[in-house]
Amino acid sequence: MIQNKIYTLRRATIDDAPACALIVDDWIEKTVEMPRLFDEYSLTEMIRNAIPQREVWVIGQPINGYIFYNSDLLQISALYVNKRGEGIGKILLDQIKSDHKYLHLWSHEFNNSAHKFYKREGFQLKNRKDRGSDGIPEI
Repeated sequence: MIQNKIYTLRRATIDDAPACALIVDDWIEKTVEMPRLFDEYSLTEMIRNAIPQREVWVIGQPINGYIFYNSDLLQISALYVNKRGEGIGKILLDQIKSDHKYLHLWSHEFNNSAHKFYKREGFQLKNRKDRGSDGIPEI
């Protein structure tokens, strides 16, 4: 467990899945461009099943965000926070960056605030997909 002045960062357990799913569900609800493909229960089950197979960190108590890293693909497969502008995403990303030299990720093309964040964190635009797994273009 790692602590800074405000937030506690720790490895996720399957018991964290409902809190993580709630963060994603809330983001979907607030994001007009995002289709509702899964309900909160389905999101919880997907996250619960993925946690043992990925490097997953959560931050805060209660949980304010999480990051999934897929070591097979060298890819960040999820980064969600419920409080923007407080440095939570940076803390999570820095945890993964500290242990991995090469990272990549896909972000929804419409998500300009995420693109600005990733660019500020050293990521570069390399490619585009017309359809991600949810049918939305990604960069």
